[in-house]
Amino acid sequence: MSKYFAGIDAGTTGASVIIFDGTGKMISSGYREYRTKHPHPGWVDQDMHELWAGICDAAKQATSSFPGDVKDIVSIGVSSQRGSFIPIDQSWTPLSDAIVWSDGRSNKQTAWMKEEFGEEGYYGISGLNISSLWVYPKLMWLKENWPEIYRNTWKIVNGQEWILHQLGSDELFADPSALNYNGMFDIQTLDYSSELFSRAGLDLDLMPPLLHELRPVGEVSAAAAEATGFAKGTVLSPGGGDQQCAAVGSGVNRQGLAELSLGTAAVMVAQLDEAPDMAQNLQSGVSFGAHAIPGRWDMEGTAHAAGEVLRWWRDTYGQPEVRAAQELDLNPYDLITLEAAKAPVGSHGLIFFPFFNSQANPYFHDNARGGMLGITQIHTRAHAARAVLEGVAYELRMSVEAMENAMGEPFETIRLSGGGAKSLFWSQVQADIYGRPVERLIVSECAALGAAILGGVGAGALPSVDTAIENMVHTRGFIYPNEANHAVYNEYYEIFKKAFLAWAEADVYNDLAAVNEKMANVPAAN
Repeated sequence: MSKYFAGIDAGTTGASVIIFDGTGKMISSGYREYRTKHPHPGWVDQDMHELWAGICDAAKQATSSFPGDVKDIVSIGVSSQRGSFIPIDQSWTPLSDAIVWSDGRSNKQTAWMKEEFGEEGYYGISGLNISSLWVYPKLMWLKENWPEIYRNTWKIVNGQEWILHQLGSDELFADPSALNYNGMFDIQTLDYSSELFSRAGLDLDLMPPLLHELRPVGEVSAAAAEATGFAKGTVLSPGGGDQQCAAVGSGVNRQGLAELSLGTAAVMVAQLDEAPDMAQNLQSGVSFGAHAIPGRWDMEGTAHAAGEVLRWWRDTYGQPEVRAAQELDLNPYDLITLEAAKAPVGSHGLIFFPFFNSQANPYFHDNARGGMLGITQIHTRAHAARAVLEGVAYELRMSVEAMENAMGEPFETIRLSGGGAKSLFWSQVQADIYGRPVERLIVSECAALGAAILGGVGAGALPSVDTAIENMVHTRGFIYPNEANHAVYNEYYEIFKKAFLAWAEADVYNDLAAVNEKMANVPAAN
């Protein structure tokens, strides 16, 4: 009997459910979008029942198109958002909408963290720079602003635990890699930091116990089987955080390999074989956390706007490509990259800054904002389109450099996943800017594949993560940097970085944020 493995990737704006065979081939799949809610400026909430309905719809698509008997699907693993959380009561009912990782309501609490710990103090404990994105300041916000909900909360859970409970698990646990953006860990032990909880006046007993192994945590219930199409009794096993699952699904299981997921945001993940030396890395700007493979660490770099930048270009300036794509039944992004390819390397000095809502690793400037530098009358739509693609890669190169410095060696290769990796042109641009070989993966939905692998190992249906990666993860081969292009990009990248740092040090971004806040209450002129 052939065995099949399901992976659920419950993202911020939609859920993918994919069923794989033992070679990593996609057999069937489903996808359903759902929404986030924005009740106040900077707030991002999510109705978990809408998210669950999206998962059920996507699962029905995958199971109904599965060519075999769904009983041959031996396991389900889950990849979930990190940094999103739900306060629940003892019946697992959400007491509020989930507060999503990108929510920015906790600026006051983030300022307290800076005063209480200092940047280096907090980083030395948690492996993360201070940020309003983490659960830690948002949990303080919850206690201060919604005290009744805080008092009535039984546990604070991540999406993964809640989804597995909906599928049929009765076990209370949390996976360390799914909590990497919670900001409440001791990076050396990969356990909750009692110091962080006590100094913030938070209750540690609100947190689920951590599960540091891959094993079954339940089976699909009759109700979940009816809702999803999976067979009752299918084994449930933890997967991990979305980017950690993507690292597994791209084969990052040893130091020297990195995975770069190009979605709405871009996240780069690399394995560390041992705990990081935080004393040596206090100024690195790298985020450290738990790998989805038990007993291993990882490090990350993030750009908060990657595919989102290209979508902005499409919606704002790309209407000719959108119309042509509709007429030719093509993807508009393919036409946009064809337009970008008309411009020369470096876009004749047009430099795009993709900081739509902050700069993350390695400088963590919450108020950094985007723009263009160097525009002249010679620049065309082609130059601007190429500059957008190059600008995203310039920001990501800052993370590449920071992570290589922390690791003490260059990456052997960077494996590209997500929607942005479908573009051969953009992949070559990245190789040229990073100066490193890149590889595109045959299965670009790495988070779902990683969740399926981890679920299969946890169920005992796959022998080990390393063996499963060898059998199930495949690339399209190397894309090597063009050294002449790399030399050109080195020049423009240094200007990109120098300009960003100069504006940051001169408080330009903070001044702009202050003026914007003041003007938000000024009536618009007619």
